[in-house]
Amino acid sequence: MIFITAMKIKKIRRLNLLLIPGISFLFFSFSYSLKPPGGDWVAPASANALVNPVPATPDNIEAGSGLFAKYCKSCHGSGGKGDGTKASGLDTPCGDFTEVGFQSQTDGALFYKIKEGRDDMPTFKSKIADEEDIWTLVNYIRTFGPPVIKQIIVVPEKEKTPEIEIKKDTVSTVQITPEKTTIEKKDSVAITQDSISTVEKTNIENLIKQYENAINSSDTIAVTSLYTTDGTYNSRSTLAVGVEKIKDAYVTFFKSSKWNIKFSIDEIEQCSEMAFVRTSGKGEISYFDHMDKGAVDSKEFIFLKKIKGEWKIYCFLGN
Repeated sequence: MIFITAMKIKKIRRLNLLLIPGISFLFFSFSYSLKPPGGDWVAPASANALVNPVPATPDNIEAGSGLFAKYCKSCHGSGGKGDGTKASGLDTPCGDFTEVGFQSQTDGALFYKIKEGRDDMPTFKSKIADEEDIWTLVNYIRTFGPPVIKQIIVVPEKEKTPEIEIKKDTVSTVQITPEKTTIEKKDSVAITQDSISTVEKTNIENLIKQYENAINSSDTIAVTSLYTTDGTYNSRSTLAVGVEKIKDAYVTFFKSSKWNIKFSIDEIEQCSEMAFVRTSGKGEISYFDHMDKGAVDSKEFIFLKKIKGEWKIYCFLGN
């Protein structure tokens, strides 16, 4: 579990955040105002499950920058905000790569959309024949995202500074040289102790416990009360946006099954009034229609937003 303050994020120039493998990051489009994951273009589940085989190294990011300039910049703009020279002539909005919603999609979803195309977005099957190059482009597109969900934060070669020292109470000690960049990482427990507020940690843990209790008691009112009014639920092939749709989704689940699940928190990370939590769920589910039971072994990625001093679920994603 990790909390990182906004000041510490600014100091950490390179940080890999290991997001959940297996979670369908169809992720939501929020410039801190949530919209459906990936807008109205949702990649298929098979695409969301694809794992990026190309590591996001500085050299790879540099290569991705060249690909972006060649194939994407004219429409998406040099800053990825969808304001390129050709954007105004398109019927389909280019989207904003800097928004959390766009960046919350999986690498597989971005790979699929680049490769297949749709409407004004052309297919790059032929133009970028080597699939590794498409994955490289995905890695570069990640650099446009906000720090709260970036999978990697990279300092381009031209922006590197001789050395950055971070105090003991921060996440790691980073030394950057023109030749290489090294990160001496602490274990996750030590990071948690260094960066997390005890009060906030407890509040978020209590929220997850309330969610667990509501699920196990099939309490629709209790579970929906934990969401923001404009929240998103995306799990088990169900996408619901807005608290009323979320309520309907849980009503459907509770009519068809009974849950007995326990969530353990794998990681917490905070940036100002936003936070995300990675959890693992284990337990059992009973299906009413065929009187059968099945084991639950799940991974969840939960975005939280503080509303009037209280943490609420802003977006829930589960496999």
